[in-house]
Amino acid sequence: MAAARVAPSDSIRMEPTGSLHSLKFNDQATNANEVGAGNLSQDDMDPNTRWIMKNIKRRECRRYVEKPAKKDASKEDQSAISLPPVHPPTKSKPSVPSDPYCLCGYRKSRHPQESLLLKGADKWDPKQDTTAYPTNAFGEIEFPGFGDHVSKYVRADHQTSMTTMLKLMADRWGLEMPNLLISVTGGAKNFHMKTRLKEVFRRGLMKAALSTDAWIVTGGTNAGVMKHVGEAVRDFGLTTEAHKKVICIGVAPWGCVQEKELLIDDMGKWPALHRIVNDPKPKQSCLDPNHTHFILVDNGTQQQFAVEIPFRGKLENEIAKQKTATGSGVPVVLLVLEGGPGTLETCKSAIQNNTPAVIIKGSGRAADILAFAYQHATEKEVEVEDKFGRKIKIMQPYMTYGVEADITEMISREFGEKELATRVGWVRTCLKNKDLINIYELDSRTSTKDVDMAILKALLKANQNEVMDQLRLALSWNRIDVAKSEIFTDREWEMGQLDQVMFTAIELNRVNFVDLFLDHGVSLKDFLTPSRLLRLYNQISRNCQLNTLLTKVHGASTEARKFSLADVGHLLQELIGDYYQPYYLTDSRFKNLKPEQLLSAPEPEPGSVPQVSGDLQLHRPIQELFIWSVLMNRQELAKLFWREGNEQTAAALVANSILKALRKCTDDAELMKTLESNANEFEDLAVGVLNSCYNSDEQKAQDLLIRELENWGSATTVLIAVEADSKKFVSQTACQSLLNSIWMGKMSMDNGKILLVSSMFFFPLIWFIIRFREEEKAKFEALISSQSDGKKPAGMGSQPPLSRENTMNLQRTPTRLDMKEQQDEPKHRVRRINPFRKLMLFYTAPVIIFSLNVVSYLLFLGIYSYILLIQFNKTFSVLEGILIFWVFTIMVEECRQIVANNATSIKSKLYSYFTDSWNILDIITIVLFTTGMILRFIPNDESFNAARVVLSINLISFFFRILHIFSVNKQLGPKLVMIRRMIDDLMSFVVILMVFIVAYAIASEAILYPNQELTWELIYRLPRKAYWTIYGELFLEEIEGSAEPACSDDPDMYLNGQADRCPTSYGKFLVPILMGIYILLTNVLLLNLLIAMFSYTFQHIQDNTELYWYFQRFQLIIEYHSRPTLPPPLIVFSHVLYLCKCYLRRCCGKTGDSPGGLRKEYKDKRLEEKQLVQWENVIADAFLMKTDEREKESVENRVQATLTRLDLIATKVDDLQDTQAAGGTVMAAGAALREDAYPALYMPPELDDRLKLIEGQMVHTFKALDWIMRSLAQNQMACKEPRPQLPDPELAIKQRQQREEEEAQQDRDLVRSLRIQRYQYHFESRNSPYPGSRPRVQRYPVPDEKVPWTEPFSEYAPVVYSHDFIKDKDWADPDLMSLSVAQRNILTFNSFDKKFRVDRTSHLGKYDVVDGLPINPRGRTGITGRGSLGRWGPNHAGDPVVTRWKLDEIGNKMLMDGKPLLQFVVVQRSDNKQWALPGAICEPQLRVWDILKTDFTAEAMDSLMGEPEEREKILVKLEELSKLGEEVYRDYADDSRNTDNAWLETRVVNYHDEEGSILKHFVLRPHKAQLSYWNSLVGYQYISAGDTVDAAIWQTMTSSLSLHGSHSYFCQLVAEKLRAYF
Repeated sequence: MAAARVAPSDSIRMEPTGSLHSLKFNDQATNANEVGAGNLSQDDMDPNTRWIMKNIKRRECRRYVEKPAKKDASKEDQSAISLPPVHPPTKSKPSVPSDPYCLCGYRKSRHPQESLLLKGADKWDPKQDTTAYPTNAFGEIEFPGFGDHVSKYVRADHQTSMTTMLKLMADRWGLEMPNLLISVTGGAKNFHMKTRLKEVFRRGLMKAALSTDAWIVTGGTNAGVMKHVGEAVRDFGLTTEAHKKVICIGVAPWGCVQEKELLIDDMGKWPALHRIVNDPKPKQSCLDPNHTHFILVDNGTQQQFAVEIPFRGKLENEIAKQKTATGSGVPVVLLVLEGGPGTLETCKSAIQNNTPAVIIKGSGRAADILAFAYQHATEKEVEVEDKFGRKIKIMQPYMTYGVEADITEMISREFGEKELATRVGWVRTCLKNKDLINIYELDSRTSTKDVDMAILKALLKANQNEVMDQLRLALSWNRIDVAKSEIFTDREWEMGQLDQVMFTAIELNRVNFVDLFLDHGVSLKDFLTPSRLLRLYNQISRNCQLNTLLTKVHGASTEARKFSLADVGHLLQELIGDYYQPYYLTDSRFKNLKPEQLLSAPEPEPGSVPQVSGDLQLHRPIQELFIWSVLMNRQELAKLFWREGNEQTAAALVANSILKALRKCTDDAELMKTLESNANEFEDLAVGVLNSCYNSDEQKAQDLLIRELENWGSATTVLIAVEADSKKFVSQTACQSLLNSIWMGKMSMDNGKILLVSSMFFFPLIWFIIRFREEEKAKFEALISSQSDGKKPAGMGSQPPLSRENTMNLQRTPTRLDMKEQQDEPKHRVRRINPFRKLMLFYTAPVIIFSLNVVSYLLFLGIYSYILLIQFNKTFSVLEGILIFWVFTIMVEECRQIVANNATSIKSKLYSYFTDSWNILDIITIVLFTTGMILRFIPNDESFNAARVVLSINLISFFFRILHIFSVNKQLGPKLVMIRRMIDDLMSFVVILMVFIVAYAIASEAILYPNQELTWELIYRLPRKAYWTIYGELFLEEIEGSAEPACSDDPDMYLNGQADRCPTSYGKFLVPILMGIYILLTNVLLLNLLIAMFSYTFQHIQDNTELYWYFQRFQLIIEYHSRPTLPPPLIVFSHVLYLCKCYLRRCCGKTGDSPGGLRKEYKDKRLEEKQLVQWENVIADAFLMKTDEREKESVENRVQATLTRLDLIATKVDDLQDTQAAGGTVMAAGAALREDAYPALYMPPELDDRLKLIEGQMVHTFKALDWIMRSLAQNQMACKEPRPQLPDPELAIKQRQQREEEEAQQDRDLVRSLRIQRYQYHFESRNSPYPGSRPRVQRYPVPDEKVPWTEPFSEYAPVVYSHDFIKDKDWADPDLMSLSVAQRNILTFNSFDKKFRVDRTSHLGKYDVVDGLPINPRGRTGITGRGSLGRWGPNHAGDPVVTRWKLDEIGNKMLMDGKPLLQFVVVQRSDNKQWALPGAICEPQLRVWDILKTDFTAEAMDSLMGEPEEREKILVKLEELSKLGEEVYRDYADDSRNTDNAWLETRVVNYHDEEGSILKHFVLRPHKAQLSYWNSLVGYQYISAGDTVDAAIWQTMTSSLSLHGSHSYFCQLVAEKLRAYF
């Protein structure tokens, strides 16, 4: 909130220099927060405001210097050569007509009085005449008329540290570092695109920004390219999700912002209003309303564009240094659309900084020029030798004369003749790093489909030699399509090379990348070490649910210690139950692992295999990753690891169980919904795999259900499903078929219920009418054997087929469950079961155990009821003793169930036991029975009566227990679930109902009978009437006082109980009304609400009847399968036997069979188990393939495919319409287009040869036709008409060739003139950045016309730079910049400096010295100081040009355009990889030949070591060659290291071997001794152009070569001297 305004006062003055100044340039403070108007406590400020005011500054002018009028160039004083930039104020006063301007750009009246009084030099220096103050323009900016969009903005000093800016953006603006930085540059005005092309550009740009979480950086103004980018952000914001936002940052000059005064407030504006106007003031622009953030760069100037470019470049470089999630720096890409000369310079600077650029061809102007240059520049393969002597081939780009002439013409047509040579030089510089340029054609069918692919491919192309960097980029962007098409082609990956990126992909949840890495050879066994697994658990986000749960498990010391694998194991047990025993807790090696030690160990190098101490390896790495993914709720990643792993059915059920448990641990509604959906998906996967297995082989499917899973804590699939409460899984046919087998035990499914019940009571029937599966299986095997022998036993009929209906009706063929093979039986003999074993098999079947328990329980209820009704008296009877013993056996059985639970700990066993509501009812019945019996034996009548009541209630609970028996019935079982659910609904309803009951009861009682005494009777009677009123008992007689006996108002009577108290008179009237309202709310509203709740519960369960019944039936069957054979009270014998077995096993040290017996172990059948697991994997893969096919055939996918086709058709229609619309224009301008297109036509050699062949045939045909016509005319056989004149093709070819030669010569002349012009304006000396500078130093831009010192350039503010390497060196001059002007006379310029023994004369004549510093005679360079040169003033060098004629195989000179070709020696520099002449620093008194003497002499000695006579001859010839050297140039050297005060001057000497007999013996290879030789000549170290080189070769001298500095110009001079081709 802005502070309150105060009235101005003359007593309020500005603080002296050095304190905080007010922005307003007057002596009054009008804002309460300004200095002098009052102080606001720092503690009362918003933290963001306080931080911004402390760290972000602005620039203000502190000394007025009147801006001089324009002078004639001849009168311009040299003192203006180093004029620095100017800095404007921000708050303005109304100007007056005669008000002069200050050099800062503001009028005199807008300066404070103090600035007018300060005196100084006539020059205005920004370092001395401007001051940095806390910024006063920041906050949020709103654009009226453009919606509710609010952007953040700040006014920042151009010298602000980039670290501070990043802190502002990250900490104060809340921005996360990007994975990609897209810097957009181009046209700022009059930039228009076709509607379709505009849509293509916007969609591609937004797709790139979204898919990579990129930042977009533009100029920020509401014009040109910036406006198009802003509109793309706006259109995307209207259609995207709320949580996604494209970050678009505008970096604009503060002095060019329209109505910037409205953005100013010392405490910030929240928001500031910025209106967009159609006609902004000159040299001002409005901000774009669709950018999200603005950085308004304040360098003290006003109405000067491009002042923010250096700041923007430094900001982008600083962002590029930040680390992404993959550990690499933030990649930067330049996007070029249209644009002017500034765009060419920006692109040149970006490419010099190794920043890839994407040129949008078709957008116009600068972009099209760059695209034309890129597409028409050619490359040639050059074979060179590296510094180790190995021959290598490199591609060297170059432009032909014709292409360069076309580019020159295009630049001249678009931008005029101004600085033409410089701008063409920028284009040439861009092509030197052609790999960094990428062209995207907006309106081309052959170009990349979207802009985003062009951007991403550009970055990959820039890192084409670093495949891991490419991979990290693609991973950071999450662009799997780029990785597959550009990186994972035919590459072979080393072991462990992808491990680091694999870990990052898992952390970042890049599912497609993880799948890709697994497909390309990542070994999870080698990849996932215990340390990496611990890192996964310890590097999760703090606000993650898993982190919260692990913290609870770990304890309070989480900050001090890291999560261990034991913590993960305990968490898993808490979530899914401790029936699951992870090896984290059972294996002491993992349990005792110290996470701090493992996490502190360094990561292995990429490509190396991690070293694991000892044998400590994870048992199943993919299972660990699967569990981690499920715990992190990363569904797609978990499904990937589930697909890649084994035991898919069990794994899906575990995931289902974990996700359900996680859902119970959170209150976040959205997270709960996601977890539930993911859990259901895994349940569906488990069901799908199980059904597929069952359809393939039902016996194997049942084996899968009961197989003991060592990898899942020795649990079984069925047990996991039951613990996960997966009703859908249990209800499947495979599970129910398994239950049928268990339910019937060893008996056949064909035994009817009547037969079973009859045999249960009359056991001899078992031997005659009950059928057993062992016998049926034996008969079936005998049948198969007899059929194979051609026989069939008598009485054997065909077996009924297996059907799902029979399965559900307990009618099915035998399975393999619990059947033992008997190999010793004779062939064809049917195995018989002895009678005693039949009895055992019959009475141990769960169905019989259940029936016996039902009969026993009914008998128990009968005895219990008889005792309570007839024989319950104080005399203890035998029946009571039997009853007590019976209940005791029931209690012992309940204890056995607790002990026999699958859980391991007592706590888990109790928890698992009490989660079953029937077990709770059992405990209640036992407790009530025990209580009743204790009261029964107390010799007291009241206790005996209480015992009768308690036991009667206990009998009710026992009768309720019989409902559990109904679970086996398909009709009654679901009804029990309905009852339980309705009870839950009723309990919640009762809470609501009690509010009404209590409210009505108290209100009615208070009205009818006021001032009662507090007694227990009152508390009992209070809710009685209100409750029974709900059911229709209205108590109207009592309310109206007409009840019998008569009531009384006498307190003595109704207090003594002699009569009822009469209601009050007004109560008789009010309470019936109140009761009517009460009945309306309770009977009509609440009871109907309860009925609706019951109806919903009923319908919900009714719709899923089978699920509930199957699950209930499963639990019942499992319970009776594990229950002792004998029912209570005979069950005591089973318990005694059970205890004896346990004791014997403990004594023998053996473990007994697992409780329940629903498991199958494969300890001795590992091969069979492996085959079963592999079979499950195959079935699961087939199921997933079918699922994927169904998804592809789904309606959604078909609609999407249709939409894609429609988009393609619409694009083709648009292309056709554009072609037709452009047809007329093409016809009208055909000649011009053909002329423009001609230079672009470059045919392959094969096509050119074929065209030449056709031309030759046409010439031959012409001659033949001419011969025929002449022959006919001579023989007087020709017709009377005149003979047609045939065109002469040879003449046409000659004319065309002559025209082409003339055009080529014109192009060569134009290119040569441009090179001379660039050299004259020392183009290289004005190139940025300065070579070798760290951080990169950008020169102050100097236009061509401002290069001479005689041209006035008041804004000139060169950068001061001297390389730290040359400071305080013995061989370098002292640093004059650190000395005062008076102390700088230690050096002698324009003569030989005797003190330092340095010749400081110049080849150009006498140069000027200003303030003790020499001035570059060629003109301004944009940098003052020495740069990296050792000497102030001229630094003399020598450039030898060693040449010979290029000869063919037979020794003849090779010609080009009639001129011989030259070869010359070039070296490749190590610093910039450019080819250059082998020059070096060389004092004028030394010979240039000495630079080369060491190399040639050494090589001659090496090659002629065994021929001393020949060596002497060669040395003589070399000496002769050195004397033949001709100097072709002695002047200024245009070099990128030149500055305003230090420059290179060179002597170029040509050493030409005319006959080639001298230099043919030498193999060029540079030596380090070369530099030491030069150093020995003058006694100090030189910094030469060739002090370190990568290669040295003989190269053909042509103009297409791209050489360092002005060396191309020197080669041109040599070629002209020798009359050679160039």
